[in-house]
Amino acid sequence: MNTLAASGAECPVVLVVDDDMAARLMTRIALEEGGFEVLEAEDGVPALEIFRTHKIDVVLLDVMMIELDGFAVCSSIRGMPHGEHTPIMMMTGLDDTASINTAYDAGATDFVTKPINYGVLTHRVRYMLRAARVADELRRSETRLAKAQAMAKLGHFHWNVDSGLFECSSEVERLTGARNATIIDELSPLVSRVHPDDRGEIETRLGNAIAANEAVQISCRVTLPQGGTAHIHLEAACAVEPDTGTRVLEGVVQDVTERRRLEGLAHKLAYFDTVTGLPNRTTLRKDLGQAIARAIGTEAVVAVFSLDLDNFKRINDTLGRDSGDRLLKTVAERLTTCLRRRDSAYGVRADVRAGDFVARTGGDEFYVVLTEFRSAEESAVVARRMLEAIAQPVNLGGEDLVLSATTGISVYPVDGTTPDLLIDRADAAKNHAKVEGRGRYQFYTSAINARAFERLSMENNLRKALQQEQFELYYQPKIDIRSGRFAGAEALVRWRHPDLGLVSPANFIPIAEETGLIVPLGEWIIRAACRDIAQWRSQGLSDVRVAVNISAMQFASAELPLQLSAALAEWKLPVEVMEVELTESLLMTDTEQSISMLAELRALGIDVWIDDFGTGYSSLAYLRRFPIAGVKVDQTFVREMDTNTNDAAIVAAVIALARSLNLEVVAEGVESRLHLAALAAQQCDYAQGYLYSPPLPAAAFARWVNEHRGPVAKVI
Repeated sequence: MNTLAASGAECPVVLVVDDDMAARLMTRIALEEGGFEVLEAEDGVPALEIFRTHKIDVVLLDVMMIELDGFAVCSSIRGMPHGEHTPIMMMTGLDDTASINTAYDAGATDFVTKPINYGVLTHRVRYMLRAARVADELRRSETRLAKAQAMAKLGHFHWNVDSGLFECSSEVERLTGARNATIIDELSPLVSRVHPDDRGEIETRLGNAIAANEAVQISCRVTLPQGGTAHIHLEAACAVEPDTGTRVLEGVVQDVTERRRLEGLAHKLAYFDTVTGLPNRTTLRKDLGQAIARAIGTEAVVAVFSLDLDNFKRINDTLGRDSGDRLLKTVAERLTTCLRRRDSAYGVRADVRAGDFVARTGGDEFYVVLTEFRSAEESAVVARRMLEAIAQPVNLGGEDLVLSATTGISVYPVDGTTPDLLIDRADAAKNHAKVEGRGRYQFYTSAINARAFERLSMENNLRKALQQEQFELYYQPKIDIRSGRFAGAEALVRWRHPDLGLVSPANFIPIAEETGLIVPLGEWIIRAACRDIAQWRSQGLSDVRVAVNISAMQFASAELPLQLSAALAEWKLPVEVMEVELTESLLMTDTEQSISMLAELRALGIDVWIDDFGTGYSSLAYLRRFPIAGVKVDQTFVREMDTNTNDAAIVAAVIALARSLNLEVVAEGVESRLHLAALAAQQCDYAQGYLYSPPLPAAAFARWVNEHRGPVAKVI
């Protein structure tokens, strides 16, 4: 019975090739009874033609034929498009080993000798066909796996640690540079392409896994041979094979670069605004919460600005969404620039302070978070800058648009201690400001708002004072302790307001620093000091040396040496009449830049002193590098040195330190004979303070110098 036909399955086709007609007939009968369809050929040439034109499942091939023998036919079939894996059984009366080896070398699947047992032949053909189908399915599975691995950029490897044989897929070769079927004695070839920053950790973790026969998961970066960097994820396990006892490391490597890119894109979409690239509301709340957490337990103030563009909807509707998006990007850039300007106003640096950021939460709604304020009112300075920056014309579609914005400000901890509360109250302050009139800012707390406007008034008065030259210089004498003679003076700025009278520097210098007005004020001080020195010299006071204080912003400017030289030249003064005083903390902000600037000043012939010494870093290592003339001991230590042993010890240490570096020392705040006696005992060089004279206006100072040509009477 034809079992294959009875089952409804398609009959396998067998090609029988034999020049013996009787043998072909007997083979046909046996195979057809077994359920096979049979095609015949009496020689190799027609057999190849049949194979090309028909779907053949199995070939039974006689070895000895007249025109083309079976070995040649077998080899030809193996070279044909669909013949690589077709089962081929060689039939021959030859039973020597050489013939059998030749058959297998030609590509035969099986070998049977004549005379053939036809009762067994069908079973052997069926078994050979079944084995071929299993092999085909295995190959298809391997192909599908290879395609899946290629799509997933996944590769596998197997390393016999003891023998060194390394086997891997093409993807592993692409990613690691290791080659399949090579001998590797150490980890180095496997990690040669790993990014240098990751390589040490990878070698350590793989080495530990091999030593402990453990599994390991690793993510790292690799450099690709065609250029660029890929992110890979490796999972491997080391084990000892039970039958051989050899150690084997095997695992998979996957290129996850695209996944990382998509994860980054998803993160960006979830946490950042797609138009401006700024943080969105989710990130605003998170980062504001972190800023509050950092401020807890400190005196730091955190300010939240809620800002809307005035009439943005009308602009967006008129010019279109694309123009509106360009406008929003411009506003985002200007607000970020204001953060940088805030830092430079403090004389720190020109990048954004850590913790400060701008966010956009939709439409024309922006938020700005600023940290590390000393008082809430300082945020008003930045608020005005933001409004002024936004008010600059923006060119859209060939036309200049003038914008305005309204801002509400809430402050931690006065207005709230949670992100949501601060945001809500900044919004409330903004809405109140809109009612009062657009293009302005408003604090949530009325008391802060009043102080901020008072501060604004002070800033406006400062600007007017600079224009109208309402400032004056006072001079405090410096005395040589050993000789008791006059040795120079320090210039101190005073503001004589037409209504308020003499304004204390403690009230206006911080505002001048925060607003940047300290720069033009500092330039005025240099010119005014040179003017006064020139006038004194015309009156016969030719030996007066004056020290001027330089702010952080002035010192950071490359123009400082030129300003000093120009002022001296304008009044035809020798460089020796001018000295410069800088705070210790200012020098330590950027030591390399400080050393460079100090070298320029020394090259001009201008001596530099460190003011308020002892209140900052007091680092011997840095002091040795600074080309300075001397240090001034801060008055807070000097004034209580006769009653406070700690202050006395600090003064003594500063003087000893300066002596070790061949620097001169000025003690500020000398108010009593006891101060002077202690300083003289410690060999301090100069003293400055109310024991000799308070700061004096230029004319009064000139009279004081004329009256104290000899040793000052109060020196003991």
